[in-house]
Amino acid sequence: MPSAPPKPWFRQLTGAHVRALFAAWIGYLLDGFDFVLLTYVLSDVSAEFDVSLATASTLLVATFGSRWLGGFVFGSLGDRYGRKSAMVWSIVLYSGGTFLCGLAWSFAALFAFRLVVGIGMAGEYGASSTYAVESWPAHLKNKASAFLITGFAVGGLVAAQVYSPVVDRFGWRALFFLGILPVLAAVYVRKSAPESPEWEAAAREQGHVQGVSALSLFTRRRLPVTLTLILVVFLAFCTNWPVSGLMPSYLDSLGYDRGTTGDIMFYAGLGTVLGTAASGFVGDRFGTARTYASVLAVSLVFLFPVFAVGAGRPLALVLLLFCFMGTNFGISGLLPKYLYDYFDARTRASGLGTVYNIGAVGGGVAPWWGAVLGDSVGLGTAMAVLTAVGVIALVLLVSFDVPGRLLRRQARRHPHVAELTAAPAAAGDPAAVRGGRRQEVASVHD
Repeated sequence: MPSAPPKPWFRQLTGAHVRALFAAWIGYLLDGFDFVLLTYVLSDVSAEFDVSLATASTLLVATFGSRWLGGFVFGSLGDRYGRKSAMVWSIVLYSGGTFLCGLAWSFAALFAFRLVVGIGMAGEYGASSTYAVESWPAHLKNKASAFLITGFAVGGLVAAQVYSPVVDRFGWRALFFLGILPVLAAVYVRKSAPESPEWEAAAREQGHVQGVSALSLFTRRRLPVTLTLILVVFLAFCTNWPVSGLMPSYLDSLGYDRGTTGDIMFYAGLGTVLGTAASGFVGDRFGTARTYASVLAVSLVFLFPVFAVGAGRPLALVLLLFCFMGTNFGISGLLPKYLYDYFDARTRASGLGTVYNIGAVGGGVAPWWGAVLGDSVGLGTAMAVLTAVGVIALVLLVSFDVPGRLLRRQARRHPHVAELTAAPAAAGDPAAVRGGRRQEVASVHD
């Protein structure tokens, strides 16, 4: 008698799966709102504190530059005490830092407060991405990864909508006062979200992690893989943050007012949301690495036309930017799952959090490079060139499976090292991912 067909993916989820993802998603939404609003007020900050746009852009460098510490500290806490606690306290930290930004009395003070925000954001990303992917079934983890990252894009959409009415009426500082709202998400997570089942299982079977788990990433045997993954993340940020970080300033230079800029960025954010959500379905079908590299390469088709449109054609700009952000920023929905594959449950929060947040420096450096280079060649040209270089380099690195090759080589050389043997032997192999997905799906029936 033939076996029953598998259930639709959404019917395979329990209430615990949904609550876990929602808890991580709402925290990341508010993370996105907080960060994206900074890109809208760079011109205002530049004017108030009498600094150049390039200097104002160092606020992005500050936010990204301190993230390594947040990933290291909160990741290690997440491995030792659980993902949920790390997520709660990181949300509280970046919320408080954002509120303080609204009280900044000088550019130096604002810079210092952005350092605090960066530490909290890093902890939130590492904890929430680990928590969300661990909490979902193996064959649906790309969807969990992608759905989580839509939260950041939705936060950007909210920022785009409140930017003009809030700044026009109350000034740019009022946006940062709204940053205290994520504390409500921390309360929800603390009371309603279950702990990660993979972390709980590892704690039961092997005991709680002792010491600072992030230090294991930098041992001689693990270091080559760690550095390569950091490079992957750095390039990932270089592929989308020149555009994401500087687009409002670029639109301002074209003569668009705040309202039009907000509308354009809203539809760009909508493209990101839809692209990110779709990436999970494609990733579960064709494999994480293959989907990531292929769709990222497609984004180049839309990149240069975005900057060829110029002023006076907002509809064409919206359409092109929608497609570019959907394929370029949208595919970053698979990045948590891509990194997840390289770490076991005992070191995953610190591994994913530290690697991601060190590499995230690219998100601060790339807009700054764009602003500096833009003084010589024009802002639009600088943004396009930096993005194209980042895309090409990242596509090659992922397509040739450089991190996976290094991981397998190190595992063969040191078969007794748990941090190497516990990770998938073919972490970057799309065929292996598809095979695992088919096996999982085949076992799920009515």
